[in-house]
Amino acid sequence: MNPLFVETSALLNVLFREAGYESTLEKLQNADRIIASRLIRIEAERAVLRTALAHPEIKEKIKLEFEPILKSFWSKFDFLEITKEICVDAGVIAPESNLRSLDAIHLASFLWIKSRDPNIELLSFDQKILSSLK
Repeated sequence: MNPLFVETSALLNVLFREAGYESTLEKLQNADRIIASRLIRIEAERAVLRTALAHPEIKEKIKLEFEPILKSFWSKFDFLEITKEICVDAGVIAPESNLRSLDAIHLASFLWIKSRDPNIELLSFDQKILSSLK
């Protein structure tokens, strides 16, 4: 399988075992290389914290369950830093869409790496990101 650029929605799909997570997990397991914006780590860790805060009665259980899973993912990821160039691109990318700032960073990061490796595939469930590629 080609290298894979993973956006946060795909990782959260697996982490929270949302619909179709088995297929997403298989893609992650079969990828030659997994690349993601450094932003994915912040967003995923914040998602776990928000989930724990939303369920105070099992807050510690949630953190104990999800934190080791995330840690195991991080060891498999190559992180792309959020550079000045990516920030500039993110500010003007997809001008006809309602793309939010963090999603624009993911998209700009993907396009930056794709310009260097045309074989890389995007793994995302975010429809605004996906539609911005068309």
